[in-house]
Amino acid sequence: MRTVKGKLPIVAAFLSVSWPQFAAAASGEGSVHAGSVLFALALLLLAAKAGGFFAERLGQPAVLGELLVGIGCANLVPLFFAAKGINFVRSDPTLQISAEIGVLILLFDVGLETDLRSLIRVGWSALFAALLGIAAPMMLGWAAAAWLLPDSPTLAHVFVGATLSATSIGITSRVLKDLGVMQSREGQIILGAALIDDVLGLVVLAVVTGAVTAATAGTASLSALAIGGILLRAVLFLGITVGIGQLLSAHIVRLAARTGKPDILLVIGLSLCFILAYAAETIGLAGIIGAFAAGLMLDPYGQGVRAREEEAALAELMHPLSALFVPLFFILMGIQVDVMSLTSPDIVALGAVLIVCALAGKLVCGLGVVGGGVNRLAIGIGMIPRGEVGLIFAGIGVGMTLGDKPLLTEGMFSAIVLMVLVTTLIAPVGLRWSFAAPRTE
Repeated sequence: MRTVKGKLPIVAAFLSVSWPQFAAAASGEGSVHAGSVLFALALLLLAAKAGGFFAERLGQPAVLGELLVGIGCANLVPLFFAAKGINFVRSDPTLQISAEIGVLILLFDVGLETDLRSLIRVGWSALFAALLGIAAPMMLGWAAAAWLLPDSPTLAHVFVGATLSATSIGITSRVLKDLGVMQSREGQIILGAALIDDVLGLVVLAVVTGAVTAATAGTASLSALAIGGILLRAVLFLGITVGIGQLLSAHIVRLAARTGKPDILLVIGLSLCFILAYAAETIGLAGIIGAFAAGLMLDPYGQGVRAREEEAALAELMHPLSALFVPLFFILMGIQVDVMSLTSPDIVALGAVLIVCALAGKLVCGLGVVGGGVNRLAIGIGMIPRGEVGLIFAGIGVGMTLGDKPLLTEGMFSAIVLMVLVTTLIAPVGLRWSFAAPRTE
């Protein structure tokens, strides 16, 4: 304890010297823009990892700590230092691109770990639960936004509903593993339904973002024909990339093995991730669709693709990059949250109603289970956490424009983040309780 106290004055002195220089550089008074970016990156990465570490020590997902640290930085740091530095972090294109790389790496990693065969093995219960888990919260969120924000465009209401449709398979699987129930029937249904939710959620995102892009360009409206065309593009894109992967993935791996360089597979994987992300955006889909498709293409069965048997799998090679870029995305998402916007009665009401819709929309998933002897309540609770998936959806929405205005306002974004925080906190506690509760037939 004495050692920590002895270091605190050193840290304080460092910040007292460095932060004013950073704020000056951020506002254009400094001479080297690159220096301010590097300093911001250093602080953000350290803060994000510290937040994630403490969240995990408290039994919560790391993403929760990273998000809360970002919110704290945006709303507390200006009280002690300078608001100019936070404004710089919020808007600097280099930091935003770094965060976008983090999202692409995260979805690429999800694609690598997805086993398409498990979508067939989990059966009808998981499929029906997933369909309910997409449709119910989306409709509820859409209706809530239309009710509470009547002056916002219809596409903004639809996008709010889309953010509620997501499920974080990463958070759910971690809790199920900690409880030792991952191999139970409930655990398998939850994981299968969450996996299908991820795939369907990406398709929903593709449809909504495509509709926004078309409306902005003035080429189409939110018609059944336009939605059908975007949906067809999304399905064809995923289907074609997976089909190509069935034919070429083994050849790509053998080519990487012949070079004798373990890092070649990583380079090929990342290049494919970025190329398909670009291809997806070119045809009017979100870039994360392409990143997810790249993971499916290289490893469609989640077996752990590797150049040689004795070498690390591609997913393991990705871990250092994930540890660097993914927390950066989440802390920057937290920094976008303006706590003062939550003082508005309309936004507080929206956040509260979205939380209710998010909970109710996923609890109905238990009704989709076929047969008896299953804890339906546990299945519904297991689908509740939005986590990183909900933040990705919200981040895309706040970055899109409809006409000359952001699709999601700061207040709407803050309300969605509040919903993500609450659902992420509730899920671990609820799952522990529900697996100890009597089964509901």
